[in-house]
Amino acid sequence: MTKRYTWLARWWRKSGDNLQRVLTFYVMLPLLALSGIAIGVGLERAAEFQNERLRDDLELVGRAIRIPISNAMVRQDLDTVQASLDAVFQIGRVYGASVYNTDGALIASAGITERDLTQSLVAEQVILTGEAQDSYREVAGRDVFSQFVPIQDNGGQIIGFMQLNRRAQDFDNAFADLAQVAWGTWLVLAIATIGILVFGHYRGVGRYLEQKLEQQRRDQEKMVAIGQVASGVAHELGAPLTVIDARAKKLARLHTEPESQRQLKAIRGQVQRLTKIVQQLLDFTRTPITAKRQVVLADVINQAYQAVSYEQPEPPIRFSLPAAAESIRATIDVQRFELALVNIFRNAMQAATSQVSVVIEKGNQQVLVRVRDDGAGLPQQLQHDDLLQPFTTTKQVGKGTGLGLALVSYIMADHQGQVRLRNHPTGGCEVVLTLPTGATDV
Repeated sequence: MTKRYTWLARWWRKSGDNLQRVLTFYVMLPLLALSGIAIGVGLERAAEFQNERLRDDLELVGRAIRIPISNAMVRQDLDTVQASLDAVFQIGRVYGASVYNTDGALIASAGITERDLTQSLVAEQVILTGEAQDSYREVAGRDVFSQFVPIQDNGGQIIGFMQLNRRAQDFDNAFADLAQVAWGTWLVLAIATIGILVFGHYRGVGRYLEQKLEQQRRDQEKMVAIGQVASGVAHELGAPLTVIDARAKKLARLHTEPESQRQLKAIRGQVQRLTKIVQQLLDFTRTPITAKRQVVLADVINQAYQAVSYEQPEPPIRFSLPAAAESIRATIDVQRFELALVNIFRNAMQAATSQVSVVIEKGNQQVLVRVRDDGAGLPQQLQHDDLLQPFTTTKQVGKGTGLGLALVSYIMADHQGQVRLRNHPTGGCEVVLTLPTGATDV
């Protein structure tokens, strides 16, 4: 049992770091990665939207001055054309503006423009289609975004086109500012998440694990103490109890008068009770479960019932047992699990009024054994965990040792299962033994 406590303590000490690693790699990092991907996708969409907005700005400028420039070109009024371009250039959104005739020759310009577009395919496309075109270009050694807008006379005839330039850097700067805000927010979120994980783990999970470790340590110390007491009791009382029982039995044969028989029977009864306590204490010191095998649970339940059937009171309690044909199987230490069932059956039989029922159920990745009696039920003042503590009993003084349910809990823990007690809604007490999937094969 000391080795078991040492292993448990090491596991609990590592569990805090293990849990932190699990939270980091399986919760925090995926969340941060997903949020980063979401920000990346959002920035991509935002960049597209921003570019569309900047293009729309140029288009609105082009629409605003296209008619005045068209009218001026029809009148051959180049001063008005130049004045319109100068006015656009002063807005600040335009890096350069220029007007060309249908051959691509420059008529008027303001800011950074191209002097000759006679060989430009984009300009040719504008004249041929009569539709606005745009492209990224290099003008005067600088990267710009150019929009080409056709200019038509009052009859719809194309008489030239206009080129509006905006620095490509304007697009990059707008996106860079947005990206800086987005990734800065993500970084703050990441730092906050890490801080919450570390602080929350320390203040919440870490302290909880420390409390659980302390409780486990106390429980293990209690079990170690019980084991030491049991060993001493077995050594000191085992032989004397055997001698006392043998002498009382011999005296019972020699003294047949009723009073002597009554007294000797009482002596032997108390000796048997002490022997039973010693045996139950020794059960706590047994080696942890190792020899497991797969069996039909109904067979083990019937064996446990046979072991307690001789203890039936008058009138006898009727047992309702599961049919072996159900063939629900489990991988268990048969002897230890049968011992747990014996203790439960004995308690149920002592508490029942007339009937005890046993049912096996296949649950969600587990097998449940339900034992129910039709007695008075559990006292309201005792909690579930209290009933599983050693030397806690609901029976009258001299009727119980308070070790039966503690032993059951110990055995179920070794099977990676659990025991639950409750008052059934229709009356009586129900004990549920749960075996996990790892210990069962249904």
